[in-house]
Amino acid sequence: MTSEQHSIRDIFRSQHCQHFSTTEDTTDTLDIRLSKAMGTVLETDPRTLDPLYTVINPEALNELFTLQSSHQSSTEIIFSWHDHAIRIQQPGEIQITNEPLVPKLDADLPLATEFAGAPFGSTDTISYEYAPTDDLGTEVVLAVANASGIDTQEVTERLADRINPDALTDLFQPLADGTPRTNGYVSFGFEGYFVTVSGDGMITIRSELAQLKEQGGNILVAGDVPRDVFNDERSYLMQDYDATRYDLFAMLDHSPTALQRQAVPAQPTPSHVEVLDFQEATVRSTAVPATSLHEKAQIFPITGTLSDLQNALIQSIARQDSHVGDIGTIDVQLYVDSLQPVMEAPSTDIATFLTPICRAVRGVEGLGYYTLPCDRDSLPVHEIESVFDAVIELRVSERGPEQRWVLRKTGYTTEWFPIIKRE
Repeated sequence: MTSEQHSIRDIFRSQHCQHFSTTEDTTDTLDIRLSKAMGTVLETDPRTLDPLYTVINPEALNELFTLQSSHQSSTEIIFSWHDHAIRIQQPGEIQITNEPLVPKLDADLPLATEFAGAPFGSTDTISYEYAPTDDLGTEVVLAVANASGIDTQEVTERLADRINPDALTDLFQPLADGTPRTNGYVSFGFEGYFVTVSGDGMITIRSELAQLKEQGGNILVAGDVPRDVFNDERSYLMQDYDATRYDLFAMLDHSPTALQRQAVPAQPTPSHVEVLDFQEATVRSTAVPATSLHEKAQIFPITGTLSDLQNALIQSIARQDSHVGDIGTIDVQLYVDSLQPVMEAPSTDIATFLTPICRAVRGVEGLGYYTLPCDRDSLPVHEIESVFDAVIELRVSERGPEQRWVLRKTGYTTEWFPIIKRE
């Protein structure tokens, strides 16, 4: 990561960034609120500012944030005015920094790729050019359909449920005299993609799954299905081996011998495998030798309380961060075999148990998978799903074991598709 990329990524988190929240009692439109906020930042009368319409269409700005929908949670606009970078997020939260630059597109801003028949698609971004006279709503639908390899009639969501298409088209339209407005971006979620439309004529898309893989996150795997289906899903999720990958297994409900059934010696293996075998009350079974799982696997019995297991997991994840400088990067993957014992523990709050672990996984840009053998609509799942970045729902249909992904940031749910067993 270059220093320039780092400054762009952190530009709205700096101490020089001021935040202006919405209030229920205000009757001001968003453009008026923005003018007042900029007046506060510049310590001047808002009426003396350069007209906002020279950089962005104020009416379109107001319309983009009037849609009352939880699906709009990922919508944001970034542009520059009076040499200050501005970010506006749903439901109209304003951030203004003293940085004179408009952030360029990077990993923090919505980009996309197709969802493939593997845990994640390619991480490459896809960009399309558009002309100022184009209907941007139509162009976005075409771009997403093309990236997904489907016909536009197969797009399941309505763009109007995500963003006002007319306002999207008008936001960066040239002024009446032809002067271009090229200084900004509008981003939103659609069909499981983050879509970014820039004022300089580019539409860039990237799937939420690809971003999750690159930046790390935590995923709940839930379903009222047989244990073998969870085993197949684990094999599916962790099939892309990498020479620098570190796999960490937390066994709460099964002994390490359960992992043997999924071992496939002919497959390449990650460089390091560690198993934490939690034995709170009784030792379920004698830990098998490391060589019976994998010659590089290390098995550590963890006795005591769930708090002891939590600390052990966090320490194991943190240790991998110290190795990054030696070999470049380490792809950390955590797999928790069942959260059921945590849910049933009378003195343990599951959110309190999970939150530090999830934070540690994100801190090393790893991926964490946590299984819960409960139906997606059950109370236990509803109690904890907000902790996670995505939910994988499992079921068994006439076609066999299937899964679908519920993506939190874009608010998108995929179609059901098969769990492909590793050969």
